[in-house]
Amino acid sequence: MPLKEKYGTLLDNYMLTMATDYALFEELGVVDKYFDLSVKVWKNMLPSLLGAAFKAVKAIAPGRAFKRFTRKSVYALQTFLPQSNIELTWVSSREVLVKIKNCPSLKRVRDLLEKAGLDIDPRFHCEWEAKILPEVAKEVGVDVAINLQENGCTAIGTLR
Repeated sequence: MPLKEKYGTLLDNYMLTMATDYALFEELGVVDKYFDLSVKVWKNMLPSLLGAAFKAVKAIAPGRAFKRFTRKSVYALQTFLPQSNIELTWVSSREVLVKIKNCPSLKRVRDLLEKAGLDIDPRFHCEWEAKILPEVAKEVGVDVAINLQENGCTAIGTLR
């Protein structure tokens, strides 16, 4: 199987699994517990995602740590999105604006939900990110506000 096809299939399977899980959690009324557990898990993963020396860098050079956290976050977005749909703007050394334009992941999820017959808002994945990322970012001294839009989102990160 060609690599591009393999990647597309894996991404579809992952997104469909997330959608199925979300639909079940919604039906069971445990979406908030799912979000809380996700925050706990991602906070625990921070040291391995950002590197062992991140705490020291954060203490000595918070601006540098902020830039590293931002670069890692935007790099991770490329798991789901082409770089051409991600716009990164440094407002200052302490504030960054990230825009997702014409989100192909959102379109992909809409198509998958329709095929699967799941009756949930296709922005469930965006909601997950909008609830999880601000909580995780607090751990590294960054305030994040995410504004969901019809075909994308805007995130503002500010170093405290």
